[in-house]
Amino acid sequence: MGDEFTLEDALIILQRRFLYFLIPVIILAPIGIITVMLLPAKYTAQGTILVESQQIPTDFVRSTINAYAQERIQTIRQRVMTRNRLLEVAAEYELFPRALGLSETERVKRMRNNLKVDLITTTANRGSGDGTIAFTVAYTDQDPRKSYLVANKFMTLFLDEDVRTRTAGASNTTEFFERETTRLRNTVAQLEDRVSKYKAENSGALPEHLNMNLNMLERLQRELSTAQSSISQLEEERRFLENQLISGTNGDNSMSAQLAQLESDLARLRATYRDSYPEVAAKRDEIAALKSRMAPSREITRLRDALTNAEDELTSVERAAEPDAEAIAAAEANVEKARDALSQRITEETRKGSTDIAGVQLEGRIAVVENRIRMLNKQVNSTTQQISDLESRIERTPEVERGLAALTRDYENVFQEYQDILNKQQDAQLAENLEESQQTEKFSILEPALNPERPSSPDRAKLIFVALIFALGAGGATALGVELVKSRLRGRSHVANVLDGQPIAVIPYIHGENERRLRLPFSRKKSERHRAKGRMLEPEPA
Repeated sequence: MGDEFTLEDALIILQRRFLYFLIPVIILAPIGIITVMLLPAKYTAQGTILVESQQIPTDFVRSTINAYAQERIQTIRQRVMTRNRLLEVAAEYELFPRALGLSETERVKRMRNNLKVDLITTTANRGSGDGTIAFTVAYTDQDPRKSYLVANKFMTLFLDEDVRTRTAGASNTTEFFERETTRLRNTVAQLEDRVSKYKAENSGALPEHLNMNLNMLERLQRELSTAQSSISQLEEERRFLENQLISGTNGDNSMSAQLAQLESDLARLRATYRDSYPEVAAKRDEIAALKSRMAPSREITRLRDALTNAEDELTSVERAAEPDAEAIAAAEANVEKARDALSQRITEETRKGSTDIAGVQLEGRIAVVENRIRMLNKQVNSTTQQISDLESRIERTPEVERGLAALTRDYENVFQEYQDILNKQQDAQLAENLEESQQTEKFSILEPALNPERPSSPDRAKLIFVALIFALGAGGATALGVELVKSRLRGRSHVANVLDGQPIAVIPYIHGENERRLRLPFSRKKSERHRAKGRMLEPEPA
């Protein structure tokens, strides 16, 4: 087309097909202008919401909401523009009269198309991370008042939804950490009970008691050795006293000596005679009578029984499940008291001469020695039992230490987790308080939506200009189409293309004087030039 049509060809076509060009322009231009003027005016009310940074430094208190402002805005936008919410707003402000006959889906679609949310960002480094510093909320409607009211309504919904979302998020975080804290607190308490019970069950074999048990074992072994040595010495003393009692070392006239003499005579007689022999029987009776005289009195026997009972009571108190120090001390005092009473009675009877002085003294000393031997034997048995218990505790200490280490390790791990969760709960509580006081990053109205004074659309001037351009284009296309249908030579270029060569000269079309034609301004000047040129070429008359 660039080789076939030139500006000259276009001018020729326009001149030749001017009516075909003019008619579409005359028809379409007014239609377009009227259509533009009849378009309904639409008004847009727009407000700006500012994204404010957290007022308290994040180094002191961190918010539990970690989403960027842009993400939060898009999330809130989806929640605000739900179907039910849009229908509620439409019903509240009567945006779509019943006369329009719109369905709920059509009304929702129109509201979503009319509501615009645009972000305002900056490339500067901000705490929000995505550079969003504000966003605009705009609503378009044919009624300026409705657009103003609905825009402010949606701005309020954005603010309310932001507060609700942030508060709910912080509250949910706090509740989560509270549940975790309670669970871990119960676990810690259970582990503490297990550790306490384990220590109670192995109180004597705990690792921290090992050195004490070893020291006690060494001390008890020394006490056992000392008690056994004392028992050996007392038994030796008892044998000595018994020998003295038997041999009658205190003199020949003593009852002991008489008894020894009588027993010697009895043995000599038995060697010769039978037991039924009168002298043997008489000697036995004499010995029995002497022994009866040498026997301790009833009071001494009672005191000996009292001493034995006191010793038995002391033994039972010491072997109790929970020994009482005061009861043990009282029982020991009773034993000493009974022993002193026995010694005193023996001394009194000896002074009165009621019996053999030497024999009674020896028997008293033997009784005291036997009493001490019994006490030391009890001490040895008790010490031996304690040593056995200590050895068992010391043997169980490594096993108890392993079990206690496992329990302690579990307790420390859970307790550390509990401390971490407790710190996080405190941080979450601070964040919740921060959200409730609205001192974190929040939305605030920077510029409320105002009642629009002028329509935002349509732009009639631009649309009229587009309509005129369209009408002119339609006219040109019509003229060109007619020219192509009715193909004729259009000028120098067309002739050159048809003949495949340049013409020597081009003679323009010469209209007759009576020919009626539509003249264009530029064509009139061109025709005058051609006529002037023709007159210059005509020969002068003779």
